[in-house]
Amino acid sequence: MMRTDAKTLLLAAGILFVAGCGDMTKDKEAEGQQPTAAEEQAEQVEPQIEDVPATLPAEVDIWQSPQELVLSDATVYLGSELWLNSMPVIGDDGSQPANKLHASIRLLTRDMKPLPKGVEILQVMVAQEEQQWLGQENLDVRSEGEMSLEVSLRGGPEWLPGSKADIAVTVLYQGQEQVLIQRGVLISQVF
Repeated sequence: MMRTDAKTLLLAAGILFVAGCGDMTKDKEAEGQQPTAAEEQAEQVEPQIEDVPATLPAEVDIWQSPQELVLSDATVYLGSELWLNSMPVIGDDGSQPANKLHASIRLLTRDMKPLPKGVEILQVMVAQEEQQWLGQENLDVRSEGEMSLEVSLRGGPEWLPGSKADIAVTVLYQGQEQVLIQRGVLISQVF
């Protein structure tokens, strides 16, 4: 028991000595004197305290995005249609296809201004309560003259006709990604 206490005491004395040498070195440097080799070595032995990692901001909620964006001098908004295709069609295997959701989402401009050149649609998210339908790859994007872009999606979830969904579109313009939303789009049914 006595031996452990002696080791602890010796270790504590060593730490105090090293800490004191570091302070002396800093005092000498402040006075313009050069520290001795022993003082420099003692300073290098000081334990390093690692920085605590920075806390990252909370994930951005895309549903807090605006319903209009200004790109160049044109104000753009979404004009969307959602529907279930319930046409009586027989599939290749003899079964009737499910009522899958279809979407036509248009990026439109106000005041008859042309859509700026170089606007790209990167992804589309359609959400209803906790369910989401995300389209990112192989988007079918078409230009409708100078005033709008349309992206079409097919084969979405089987949501109820008459219910509503929210839409978020990520656009890229001049190297900057921005999100534009449309809320409460009615899901219709086509027979």
